[in-house]
Amino acid sequence: MHDIWRFQHFLGVVDAGSFHGAARAMNISQPALTKSIRLLEEAFGTELFLRLPRGVRLTEAGEMMHIRAREVEAAWNAAIVEVGAQSNGLGGTMRIGGGPVYSSVHFPNMLADLRRRFSHLKVQVSTGVGSELLPMLKSGDIRVYAGGIPRTEGGTLNLGAAFRTIELYQQQNAIFASSQHPLFQKDRVEPADTLDYPWLCLFSGQQANIQIRDYFEARGLPEPRVALESHSLQIAFKMIAEHQFIGCMPVPLSATSEGRDLKEVALDGFRWSIPTGITFHRSFADFAPITQMIRSLKAVTEPLREREELPAPRIRS
Repeated sequence: MHDIWRFQHFLGVVDAGSFHGAARAMNISQPALTKSIRLLEEAFGTELFLRLPRGVRLTEAGEMMHIRAREVEAAWNAAIVEVGAQSNGLGGTMRIGGGPVYSSVHFPNMLADLRRRFSHLKVQVSTGVGSELLPMLKSGDIRVYAGGIPRTEGGTLNLGAAFRTIELYQQQNAIFASSQHPLFQKDRVEPADTLDYPWLCLFSGQQANIQIRDYFEARGLPEPRVALESHSLQIAFKMIAEHQFIGCMPVPLSATSEGRDLKEVALDGFRWSIPTGITFHRSFADFAPITQMIRSLKAVTEPLREREELPAPRIRS
């Protein structure tokens, strides 16, 4: 236990990518930080970092230590938050990750609920797609991920038995354009009609690109030209509203278009869905802020479950 505080120094170097950057971020001298890491390496009998001309890289032992150090950090923060909740005194930090829809649509109300319940809790939110955030969840860099449910090609969860997922609702995806788009001058829009216009996908677009390709291929048509993949909702909405782009996006996001009049391009048989939910390590199942997150997200997604006539949220493992 006498070395446990050195984990913070270790994690600081990991986050900064260098001893110099970590020392500056933690407001300690670089020689003191270097000595702290050296003593930690001596305690474990192995090097944790490869010293490079520009920065550092974790060794294999360092990668293992990174996972364990994050668990120690999370357990410490959990203790601070839970004790603080009892005494209404101290706070702590909880790192969470959210997919595009959860971050933009569902998190604001959930975060407000957390603030009311845990007034001293600091929450750090990372936004991205599952392929970016799930490795962070597995390594312990974030405590919770809410978004598309992680699956392998065989249809099972791919994080292992240590993680639990609660499925909340099926997220519908569709094609949208400005209500003033020339397509809507037609009585009926056919798939071939959309090929005359540039397409965009939000975020990485990998799954959307596959759906688009398969849809058009099944109808003997060439794949549309996806001219833009954007992580920015503002850019995507502006391109759709002002530049005749067609956008494939989750249906809930279309409601956040900030006054821009979007309309679904209702191609027969195009709509598709993915299951979404909240995923976390089983050891944190009783951690009070996470249980509050689950309650809040169940509440805010209830209308979507009712609209799709889905069963109540269920745990997947």
